[in-house]
Amino acid sequence: MVGAHSVGVPDGGPSLPLTGWSTTGGDLRISHFFGMHALQLLPLLVLVLFALAPRYARLTDDRLRLRLVLLGSGVYAAVFLLLLWQAMRGQPLTDPDGATLAVAGAILLAAVLGTYGFLRAAASPRGGSGPEAAEAPEAEEAAAVKGLT
Repeated sequence: MVGAHSVGVPDGGPSLPLTGWSTTGGDLRISHFFGMHALQLLPLLVLVLFALAPRYARLTDDRLRLRLVLLGSGVYAAVFLLLLWQAMRGQPLTDPDGATLAVAGAILLAAVLGTYGFLRAAASPRGGSGPEAAEAPEAEEAAAVKGLT
């Protein structure tokens, strides 16, 4: 039905307490809710990474924090699309099928591997993004100046 928020079932059937989301069919309000809260959660991720930077040396690199925020944004968008896809197929949030669970697992794996990869690259001295990399040209320049005098 055009204009309804439930997919595969009529509006107003069995629902989750408090939210009213359908437990028998897809519900577009779930992906809408999740998508709208990106407006709070993504800036919160930026603030958390910024607050943790003084405690964790790897997070002092602005580029690493940017990469982690972009990864978080991508993961958030993928979960949003997963919830929308699940609802459009008429599946309730409480009863996902194997395909939905497989995609959710792939999103989780991508998030974990992406985070690990970014943090590992930041720790690598050859990565060129840590504080050691920033000091290396200055040390080479100072040694060259000493050699000239």
